[in-house]
Amino acid sequence: MKINFLGKFSLILLIGVATILIYVGNHHSRVYNFAFLSHSSSSSVKSNIYHKPLNLLILGIVGNGSRGTLLTDTILDLYLDPNKKEIHIISIPRDLWVQGKEYPRGTKVNGLMEIENPRLVFNSHCRYNLIRDKIEEITNQKIDYVLVVDLEGIEKFVNQLGGITIWLPNKIFDPKLVNPHYPKQIFQLPAGWNYLDGALTAKFLRSRYAPSGDFYRINHQHQFISALYAKIQQLDKVWGIPSWLRLWQNLRSHYVTNLDFNTAYQLFKLIETIPQDNIHYSTISNRSPDNLLISKMVPIGNKEIYILIPREGIGHYQAIHQYINKEINE
Repeated sequence: MKINFLGKFSLILLIGVATILIYVGNHHSRVYNFAFLSHSSSSSVKSNIYHKPLNLLILGIVGNGSRGTLLTDTILDLYLDPNKKEIHIISIPRDLWVQGKEYPRGTKVNGLMEIENPRLVFNSHCRYNLIRDKIEEITNQKIDYVLVVDLEGIEKFVNQLGGITIWLPNKIFDPKLVNPHYPKQIFQLPAGWNYLDGALTAKFLRSRYAPSGDFYRINHQHQFISALYAKIQQLDKVWGIPSWLRLWQNLRSHYVTNLDFNTAYQLFKLIETIPQDNIHYSTISNRSPDNLLISKMVPIGNKEIYILIPREGIGHYQAIHQYINKEINE
């Protein structure tokens, strides 16, 4: 089968970005995101990734057809250091309360794409400048590239892989979700090995019925990455270029990015050189031992909502900067 330039471009872009998360997922299953694919688009960043560190911001959204279409409930900053041959993954909680001149009254950080895209439709024209700039402020890290991917893309991705098999140490029971195959049943999965197709995977990733709330869902997302890594390892032995190309074409409408061909290919080559022991994971959280954030209930309109704020106060990120600097420089 002959592959034209665009086909080659797209395929390598797909494999390059996917490889980052596949490698990461294998060593630290505590990683979740939807970033396996990316559109071809021009980028203003021209740095050679083999000579200086870079940051890739990964944003996971629910997508069109659901409430909260553009809420970025998954926010990950991937810091890659080619000189040290290390990757640091920094997770930002969606409930972190932020303020800016475009939203002086404040909002959760996961709402910034909604503010910037008031039509609330996910497409190739979606902008992500507000959340990129705020994550730069929170982390004190310059974001070089951004990748936004929706949940439907993951559902299709899993189906085209033939499903995944996942190990659960504990039973999942979520009365707030329904079984996608049997709508009259509550969503639940037994402990042990479970086969998940795309629909079950989407429910699994969204489930957060537990005292730890969103942290519970984050743990599911980490388990998903480990299972996905194992599945792709199997398929890599039997899938050829046509299969990966069809996958890229089918998922084209489910992601937006500023990664270009040359950068994605360099990322792929860089990841090949990084030992799995050099991949590290960090979370900006309200938990020990760092306790960088505190939890609060605040009145918004006629109800109270749960938020997280820096321990020093809203907009004060010095302790977070110190924490991240220590993580990436140790």
